[in-house]
Amino acid sequence: MAGSKKDYDSRSDSTCDLACLRGLLIAFNFLFILAGCGALGVGVWTVIGKMEYSALLTTATYTAIVYVLIIVGAFILITGIIGCIGAARKSTRSLSIYFILLLVLFILEIAAGIAAFLYRETIHDELASDLMNNMNTHYNQTDYKPLTQAVDSMQQEFECCGVTNHTNWKGSRFYVESQKDKVNLLVPDSCCKSVVTYCGQSDHPSNIYAIMGDTPTGCLTKLEKYFQNHLIVLAIAGFAVAGVQLAVMIFACCLRRSIVEDKIRYK
Repeated sequence: MAGSKKDYDSRSDSTCDLACLRGLLIAFNFLFILAGCGALGVGVWTVIGKMEYSALLTTATYTAIVYVLIIVGAFILITGIIGCIGAARKSTRSLSIYFILLLVLFILEIAAGIAAFLYRETIHDELASDLMNNMNTHYNQTDYKPLTQAVDSMQQEFECCGVTNHTNWKGSRFYVESQKDKVNLLVPDSCCKSVVTYCGQSDHPSNIYAIMGDTPTGCLTKLEKYFQNHLIVLAIAGFAVAGVQLAVMIFACCLRRSIVEDKIRYK
C-alpha cells in the first residue's frame, strides 16, 4: 500500500512538473508570437516608409536586413502554432521540429541584428565614396528614375543640396546636359526652398538650401544619420526577438526531456 502511495505521489509530481512546463512554454510562446509580429511590423513599416532612399545605396545590405526581419517574423507565426500544438499534445516530434525551427530563426535574427550594427558603422564609407558618383553620373537619366526621385526627395526632406554642398552639382552630367540644352540649371529644382520649374537656375543662398549660418547644407551627413538611426531600430528588433526565442528554446528542451522521461518512467 505504501509503495502504491509513493508511486501515486511521484506520478502526481511528474504531472505537475509537465503541466507547469507546458504552461510556461505556451505563455512564452505567446510572447514569442507577439515579438514575431513586432519584427514583421518593423520590417513592413520599413518597406512602406523607410525605403525611399535605398536607391542611393550601392549594396543590398540594408534591403537584405529588412527582408530577413519580414521573413523571420512571418515564419515565427507558423512556428508558434507548431509549439502550441506540441505543448498541448505532449508531442516530442512536434517539439523537436519546433526547436529546430527556433534555432534557425534564432540564427537569422542574431545575424540580422549583427549585420545591422556592423553596417551602421560602415555606411558612411559607402555613402561618401558612392553617393557623389551616383548623383553626378546617374541623376536625371532615363534608366535611373528611382535614384532621381530619391535624390529629389532627400534634398527636399533634409533641406540640403548636393553631397557636401551645392557646388557638387557643377561638372555633373545633369549640369552639363542642362547647359547644353540651354536650360541653364545650376542645381536641380529640388534644391530650392520653394520648388517651381527652373528655380534651380539660381544657386543664391536665398533661393536654395546652400548654407545654414556658415555651414554648407550638403546631404551626406543627414542621409547618413537617417540610415544609422533606422539601422539601430532594425538591430534592436532583431536582438529583442532573439532574446525571447532563447527563452522559448530552453523551455521547449526542458518540456521535451520531461515528456520523454515521463514516458520511460511509466511505460
